[in-house]
Formats: sequence, structure tokens, C-alpha cells
Amino acid sequence: MRSRLPVLRSRRRYMIFELDLEGDSSAIQAKEVMSEIASSQFSLFGDQGASKNRLRLISFDGRAGIIRFSHDHITETRAALAAICSIRGIRAAIHTKGVSGTIKSAREKYLPRLDKLKYESDGRRIEREEVSGCVIRTHGVKVDLCPDDRNKSAGSDTEYLGLTSFDLSGGHEDADGTADGL
Repeated sequence: MRSRLPVLRSRRRYMIFELDLEGDSSAIQAKEVMSEIASSQFSLFGDQGASKNRLRLISFDGRAGIIRFSHDHITETRAALAAICSIRGIRAAIHTKGVSGTIKSAREKYLPRLDKLKYESDGRRIEREEVSGCVIRTHGVKVDLCPDDRNKSAGSDTEYLGLTSFDLSGGHEDADGTADGL
């Protein structure tokens, strides 16, 4: 079967949500969450509204998940998630964390990074007067830094600071001007 041209494909958005339960969250399955979301959507918008939205649960790990929907129905999807008050008799609340156009950017922006601990144990740290933290990734002269002071990245959607090695080594007496600068 041949795929549709990009012009004919329906545009999609991906929403990250977080599930808060009163009890044990490991007891809830992804199928149960999706059936509750679908029933909430059907009760709010009927068959016609629900069919236009085309909701699909992409992933769910027991606490957070990604849901795909049509780009025209952001407010309807938020309303359907907010209307859920219990799943399988257990009191629950679903909080939306954010909306993005791709799964990759949704995960990078809104899901907590669990592999950050792996990079912290790598031993690559920056200790300067202006900024200190763990080096997450280097690419040429670019350095992504996870700051120890979370207020350094306040006001932006990212949790990392994008620096260059020249930012870190320039102006100091030990600056050698090389691309590694660390």
C-alpha cells in the first residue's frame, strides 16, 4: 500500500500528559487509560466530534504518556483529559504538560530525562563563577550543559544551557583558543 502525499495527510500533534493517582500507579494499564480517555471524549463531543479528533495513545509508562490527535482539536483534547476523574474506580487526574508537532520534540521538551544520571557519573563537569553543571553533550565547539542552578534556564522551555567552548574558556587566563577549550 502506497503512503499518502504529505499534502493529503492529516496534520497531527502530540501531547504529553502526567497521571496522578491516589493509589498504586503500576496497577493501571495503558489500555485502561486509553479507554477512559476515549469514553470521556465520546461523552463530551459525541461520535462525530470524537471521530474527527482521531485520538491514539502512543506510549504510557504508568505515570506519563504521549497521545496523538488532530492539530485542529487541541482544546477538545485538553478538555477530554481534564474531565477524567477516575480510572477503574481509582481517583485520578490527568495533567497536560505540553503539545508538540513531533514525538521527538515532545519527549525532549516535556518528559524528564532519566539518562541524566548516566552523564553525571561520566565526570565531565564545568565549575566556573558564572555557571556550573554537568556536560550533557558536546559537538564540535558546542556544549550542552545541565546547570546546577535551575534558575539559569528559567524562562525558557529547555532544561539545558547551550554554550560554546569559547564561552567557557574565553576571558580566562587558561584559555588556549582551541576547539575543545574544556
